[in-house]
Amino acid sequence: MIRRAIWAALLLVSSALAVGAEPIPEKQAQLFADFARDVSGNDPQVMATARDLIETPPTTLETIGYYGLEDAPAAERTLRGIISLLNARGHILGFEDKYINEMPLVLEQQGLADFAGDPQRDVMALFPGEIDSETGPSDTQWRAFRKGFGGHVRAIEAAMARKGHVLLSLDLPLGDTLHLWCASPAMAEKWRGQVLYFGRNTLDRRYFSTVTVAVTDPAWEDYWGFLTYALFIPERHSDLPDYE
Repeated sequence: MIRRAIWAALLLVSSALAVGAEPIPEKQAQLFADFARDVSGNDPQVMATARDLIETPPTTLETIGYYGLEDAPAAERTLRGIISLLNARGHILGFEDKYINEMPLVLEQQGLADFAGDPQRDVMALFPGEIDSETGPSDTQWRAFRKGFGGHVRAIEAAMARKGHVLLSLDLPLGDTLHLWCASPAMAEKWRGQVLYFGRNTLDRRYFSTVTVAVTDPAWEDYWGFLTYALFIPERHSDLPDYE
């Protein structure tokens, strides 16, 4: 029994070492380093840790920052670790789905957005009149909420621009968090549309065979999707509104 336990432990360690030793292609490693540098403003602590992650890809939940990815390719684990690092250091903002309605107010409180008194900064202000605490918003109020969504997201973008920022999203195929980067116009021009990672899927609960992580324009469709969860938007009103 003891011998069996020892062999099981040795095989587990061997497997972890094999996963961690998987090399990252040089071009991909440089892309990750450039991304960490530009997002963090060349923060020395971020860069030191990012280099460590690139040289020795993370293998644990604590270092990857996401559940279930211990067996993912080294490049995906490394990028996830870097994103978690940037989030922890405040260079990327992560908003969980259940708190997503607070996102515009947090941007304002952190000095990243100036709404100039625009009431549309508060997504709850899109509801006209008083909401019945027993029954929730009426159909008329939900229709007004949907109609105001486009103006709401435009107000967020305008508020960011007043502070010299462009809002970008990190398109991640796993998780309940919206990741936002408040970039300078120059950095937005450089990174918008950049695919950071493309590889095979290793997670059973993903319903697709490949994984793509990219920098995109604000993922307003995901923002709306999170709002449907946070605000219990009825299914009959849950289709994505026209926000262009």
